[in-house]
Amino acid sequence: MLLTAVRSFIQRYSLLDHNQQLVIGVSGGPDSLTLLHLMTRLRDEYDLQLRAAHLNHQLRSDADADSDFVARVAASWNVPCTVERVNVEAFARDNKLSVEEAGRRARYEFFARLGNVVAVAHNADDQAETVLMHFLRGAGVGGLRGMLPKASNQWAVNSSQWIIRPLLNITRKEIEAYCLQHNLQPRIDSTNTDTTYFRNRLRHELLPTLETYNPNIREILCRVAEVSSGDYDLLRGVIQTAWDAAAISPADSDLVAFDLAKWRAMPLALQRALLRQAVQQLRSDSRDVDFVPIDNAARWIMSAQSGQTADLLAGLCVRVSGSILKICEWATLSFISPVSLSIPFVINQHIPFNNWLITATVLDTWSINEIESNADPSVAYLDGSFNALILRTRRAGDRFEPLGMNGKTIKLSDFMINQKIPIEDRDRLPLLVDGDTVLWVCGCRVSERAKVSRQTQRVLRVKIEKK
Repeated sequence: MLLTAVRSFIQRYSLLDHNQQLVIGVSGGPDSLTLLHLMTRLRDEYDLQLRAAHLNHQLRSDADADSDFVARVAASWNVPCTVERVNVEAFARDNKLSVEEAGRRARYEFFARLGNVVAVAHNADDQAETVLMHFLRGAGVGGLRGMLPKASNQWAVNSSQWIIRPLLNITRKEIEAYCLQHNLQPRIDSTNTDTTYFRNRLRHELLPTLETYNPNIREILCRVAEVSSGDYDLLRGVIQTAWDAAAISPADSDLVAFDLAKWRAMPLALQRALLRQAVQQLRSDSRDVDFVPIDNAARWIMSAQSGQTADLLAGLCVRVSGSILKICEWATLSFISPVSLSIPFVINQHIPFNNWLITATVLDTWSINEIESNADPSVAYLDGSFNALILRTRRAGDRFEPLGMNGKTIKLSDFMINQKIPIEDRDRLPLLVDGDTVLWVCGCRVSERAKVSRQTQRVLRVKIEKK
């Protein structure tokens, strides 16, 4: 009966292919021992090449005995076995993780080295506990999906490695009955009764209490996971469309950036969903992201001014920089100290300047109408009669006469504020100058003094772009 149910589940979610290598995580407990036994029974049917994988966490005095047991059982069932040891307590301390999370991460990093498909023994009771745990931690629909039958291993170097869970619809009672039926004698992990661990408290204290309200609470929680998974799949398309429309940063960047105007035009619920996705991109190990910091950040962004920064969560912050919304680590948010830089301006060369490249050419032919209708701020047309041009950063006392001001100058610092130039760019932005006269605030505005007219004899076309 159990084999039939597991086979049906595997087929429903396409968990196995024929003639494939399959790594099986085996702790030696009832769940993983049942999984290993079932996979040996399906070995010929799917032409599987099996390998058992056991990681000794070195947390208990009998951990070595567990390792020996798994190796012996695997050998008796003609399954190669890989056993490794890791000091999980030290791993947790070094990486500032809880022991539970450190063990989980160490285990999946171990699996990642062994094969592209890894079967683990999470069952229906584990799923119920996971959904309840995510609910208590304030997870959204994504968290209420619980564990998926098939998911990528986030700790794998190869992003195509899959974790499969063939027992996810099998209850713990069914597994225990299977062990009795087939005379399996699993090891019992004494830490499973230690209620200092959050999951164990749910298992031994909260769920039994909830069962006094509804005896079917575990089944209901598993149903919540299945329904939420379907809802999440529907929402994913909406969220991804919004992300593609507003995001302006590379997918592999350590910073997520959005067009602020497009962001603010979205409904609050969609903004929260995008923030969650940004957190997942920048903190792939973050789980059960709390609603409160996400909601607080989304509401703050709606009225924040350029140059303002606020905390998000897990060492991340949100920052408004001009027309851009940035989500990144506090540690890498760069409030760069002033950098004094001055270099010659050379025609027909790419001139590197901080994070920009500037290129200038002399136009053989030009149209005053084309120049006056130019709407691209990264391109400037300037009177080419100046002979001592340099590129430099701003200096104290700099003033600027923006095009159209007709002789009236303003402080360059005031101009940058009015143009909403991000504060971290103001001391690094290139200025094209002649002597002390600022001719172009690169990427922003040309000076009245460099204006091209019908009487201009020589015209420069200058372009600035990010490296």
